[in-house]
Amino acid sequence: MKNSETILIDKYITGKLEDTELWEFKADLEKNPDLAQQVKLRREIYNTISNSKKMELLNTLSKMKADKQKRIFGINIYSRQIQTIAASIIVLMIVGASLLSNQIGNNYNTNYEIYTEYFVDEGSLITTRSVSDLSTDNSEVENGIRMYDTKQYEKAVSILDSKPNNVTARLYLGLAYMKLEMYVKAEEQFEYIINNRDNIFIDQAEWNLGLSYLANDKTKQATSIFEKIASDAGAYSSKASEIIKKLENN
Repeated sequence: MKNSETILIDKYITGKLEDTELWEFKADLEKNPDLAQQVKLRREIYNTISNSKKMELLNTLSKMKADKQKRIFGINIYSRQIQTIAASIIVLMIVGASLLSNQIGNNYNTNYEIYTEYFVDEGSLITTRSVSDLSTDNSEVENGIRMYDTKQYEKAVSILDSKPNNVTARLYLGLAYMKLEMYVKAEEQFEYIINNRDNIFIDQAEWNLGLSYLANDKTKQATSIFEKIASDAGAYSSKASEIIKKLENN
């Protein structure tokens, strides 16, 4: 594997690809099984490293617990105050170790953690694909997009919400709502786009609808839509399959 390809894979896994680079990589990922396999293996390496670090922390915690016990009981084992403090420290350490053990056993404890791993801001990329949809709404929709791209999400919502019949505005509106953690409203925008079949944003709408379901802890709905995405063999199918496996392990 070329060094440049390794760099692209690392940037993709860590969410550092931007704009056209991200879309081109996704397109290559869908068409190139070898690249998809490399991404899968690379992600497994990242997870292994993460788990290794967690195990090191757990071992350190256990050692601290043992050392603390020795020091405490070496001071005055018969002191009631010392015994109380020691008991409290031991309980806290045991609880901390237990929580950490649970995390090691399950990398993805919540739907929200899966959501944050897979949600990628594709704003600038979408702009290049949607010129024809702007039509007579051009200036206002573009202004709303600018507000979104500059992270002024509330202003973006105010502008884009005034164009309910424009699917580009709807898509950005949904993404802005996701940024504001208003997931029910985001779902409404993506559902509109999906139901209005004559547009180029069906794949983005389905993908982000599934992520909104995850963020809103709607596991059943999320699983259903990700199963559909995985079966369609589109740009997001491999990612959807990954999420389904994570949900099954939760």
